[in-house]
Amino acid sequence: MSDCLFCEIVAGKIPATRVHETGTTLAFRDINPQARVHVLVVPKEHHEDAAALAAADPRLLADVMTTGAKVAQLEGMTEPGTILFPKDP
Repeated sequence: MSDCLFCEIVAGKIPATRVHETGTTLAFRDINPQARVHVLVVPKEHHEDAAALAAADPRLLADVMTTGAKVAQLEGMTEPGTILFPKDP
């Protein structure tokens, strides 16, 4: 979608500090961080919002969550209570 900021970042048309990338997701630092670690994880395929993503492609939503967990691990956010994702087994 041409007017979607996230699609423009995924396409490389808008610069971003990429943290982690998979075949289906991109994680990048927020341009105006509100916390010490502020990373956004988006699907590479456009969806209007999380509810639309969940309805259209539950596996892609799972990929987004898995990428979020991986980014938390990479960023050292593994202490109990610091993230919403479980540690890797």
